[in-house]
This record gives sequence, structure tokens and C-alpha cells, in this order.
Amino acid sequence: MKRYKHKKGDFILKFILLWLLSMSSLFAVVNINSATASEFLELNGVGKAKAQKIVSYREINGCFHDVNELARIEGISKKIISSNRGELALGICSMSKKSKQSSLSSLQDVLLDPVNITFIVLMVFLTFLELKTKKDLKSQIVSMGVLGTFVGIFIGLQAFDPNDITNSVNDILVGLKTAFFTSIVGMTLSTTLSLLDKFKNE
Repeated sequence: MKRYKHKKGDFILKFILLWLLSMSSLFAVVNINSATASEFLELNGVGKAKAQKIVSYREINGCFHDVNELARIEGISKKIISSNRGELALGICSMSKKSKQSSLSSLQDVLLDPVNITFIVLMVFLTFLELKTKKDLKSQIVSMGVLGTFVGIFIGLQAFDPNDITNSVNDILVGLKTAFFTSIVGMTLSTTLSLLDKFKNE
């Protein structure tokens, strides 16, 4: 009977220990897949610059699948990861929930960008002018779209800092998404005009 109670007590003790271990990850201080830069400051050896690099890396590459992936970030050593191992958790990837909203927001930013609006108005004007005067302005429309792209890239490069490449890359990528839109519109308008000419001549 005593032996049975002893085994039962060991089982309860083991169950409590396992439960505590499983719950510890839920109460970790930092969820690296959703934490803000200020929350990363709670980690040992992580200052403002490193905290921002973690957030920027996550925004560009997506959610982390393993805590050790932090070592890929400049300035985050394996020693820092090891010293904070008990404070880190993967958690749920919050970026996946916001992907549709961010996509719509990005498209809206592209459409409302002043550079894009300016060049699109000019290309639409050239399209209208060709339809009205029957002059061939397709190459000018494409050139205008390409020019808009180069202007957008130039503006995006102004945010590039050689001393902080990790954070600068995100700004450049956002600028490129906006810049190439003018070329897409220019080629679309030019192709549409070419098709209209072809159908008219048949």
C-alpha cells in the first residue's frame, strides 16, 4: 500500500513538472514572431539598434521557424540567443493574419503615390492624344513609364544608408514596389493601343 502511494506521488510530481515545462514557453517574455522593437529590449545584450534589426529582418523574410534563426541577423550572436533561451518563444505568426490587410494597404500606397499619379496622368494624356490625333505615341508612353520607374528608384535610394544596410533594404524594397508600377501601366497602355490599331486595320 505504501509502495502504491509512493508511485502515485512520483506520478503526480512528474506530471506537475511536465506541465510547468510545457507552460513555460507560453509565458516567455518575448514572442519573436510578434514582438515589437521595444519588447526585444527586454532581452539581455539587445539594444535599440539590434532590436530594430530583428523587426526589420522579420518584416522582409517573414516569421521565424526556429529561435536559432536569430543568429542570421547581424549583431545577434549565438551567445545572446543562449543567454535569453528561457525568455524566447516562437508563438503564433501574427504576420499571416495581417497579410491580406498589408497587401491591400501596399496596393493603396502604390496607387496614391504622388510619383505614380503624376506619371500615370501624363501617360493617360498621351494615350488620349494618340487616339485623338492618330499619331503613333506608343514608344513615348512606354518611355514615360520607364522614366517614372527610374525616378521612383532614385527616390527610394535616398533612404539607403551604407552604414545600416539591414534597415535600409526594407525602405528600398517598398520604394521598388511603387516605382515599377509606372512601367506596368505604360506597357499596358501601349499594348492596348497596338491591339486597337491591329483590329482597326483588319
